[in-house]
Amino acid sequence: MIQFIQTNATPIVGFLTMLSNVIFVGVILVIVLHSGTRAKMYAFVHKYILELLFWGIMAAVVGSLVYSEIVGFPACDLCWYQRLFLYPQAIIVLLAMRRKDKTIIDYLVPLSILGGLVALYQSIIQWGFSFGSILDCTAVGGECAKVYVNEYSYITIPFMSLSVFVYIITMKYVYYSHRKNIEK
Repeated sequence: MIQFIQTNATPIVGFLTMLSNVIFVGVILVIVLHSGTRAKMYAFVHKYILELLFWGIMAAVVGSLVYSEIVGFPACDLCWYQRLFLYPQAIIVLLAMRRKDKTIIDYLVPLSILGGLVALYQSIIQWGFSFGSILDCTAVGGECAKVYVNEYSYITIPFMSLSVFVYIITMKYVYYSHRKNIEK
C-alpha cells in the first residue's frame, strides 16, 4: 500500500488540484456572470460553510503529511510556516462544527492570508523567479526552492497550499456576501 501511495500520490494529487482549480474558476465565473445561480451557490456555501472548510482543510493536512511522511519529501522551512498557519485551522473548524458556530470564519482568514503569502512567495521561487539574497531559504541546500512536484507545468506543493488558502478566504467572502443578503 505504501508503495502504491509513493508511486501514485503526485499524479493523483496533481490532477485533483488541477480539477479543483478548474471548478473554483468555474464557480467564480458563474457567481460573477449568472445572478440566479449566484444566489443558489451563496445559499449552499452559507448552509454548509463549516463542512466545506473542514474537508478542504483536512485534504490539505492529509496531503502534506502524505508527502512528507509516506512519499518522503522533506518539509522545508517555508513548508513548515505554511503548516503552522494551516494545521490549527483544522482544529478550529472541527470545534466550530461541534458547536455549530460559524463565527469562527473570522479567525481563519488572518491565518489563511499569512499562510497564503508564504505559499505565494515559495511558489514564485519554485517557478524560477528570484528575490535575491534578501529572502533566501534558510534550509540547508535551499530546500525551499527544490521542486518535488510539478504537474501540468504549474502545480507545485506550495501552489497546492496556496490554493487551499485562497479557497478559505474566498469561502469567507461568499459566506458573508450571502449573509448580508439575508440580513437585508
